[in-house]
Amino acid sequence: MAKTSKASEDTATPAPARRWRQGPVNIGSLTGRLTRPALGKRGFTGAEILSHWPAIVGADLAAYACPMQVKFPRGHNNGATLQLRVAHGAAAALLQMKLPAIKERINRFFGYEAVADVQAVQGPLPAPARKAAAPRPVTPAEEAAIDRALADISPGPARDALTKLGKNLQQRGR
Repeated sequence: MAKTSKASEDTATPAPARRWRQGPVNIGSLTGRLTRPALGKRGFTGAEILSHWPAIVGADLAAYACPMQVKFPRGHNNGATLQLRVAHGAAAALLQMKLPAIKERINRFFGYEAVADVQAVQGPLPAPARKAAAPRPVTPAEEAAIDRALADISPGPARDALTKLGKNLQQRGR
């Protein structure tokens, strides 16, 4: 019979079990790992340029231009061509005028001379993310309906949680 040491038993613990012992994981820490394969095919070594685009180039330019692809020369990690999609011809003209400042800002963001050229392609921009509407207040009639629905539940943490859930659902219009 083979003897097992305490150290070998610790290393045999599956990774998910260890992760659950550490507590909840911030979803922001997972997005880079999940999006890296898809973005890597388009030349984005990380989602940072996409997520920080308005901060890099300014809100005025970000309103009518978005990055589509970064093409690095084979075997190099500098001298890339950044392809942007612009909303219309006037946006392309403004982009051309601001091109030196844009390249400087992007390279400052990367920390080195990553982008040497910028190409603009005219086309529709992706739809902006919708912001969640502010919840409306719960009316007294809705509160009374929630209280009637929970009348059979004794006071305590469960009833408080269900009351809170009912109010949230009413605020969202469900």
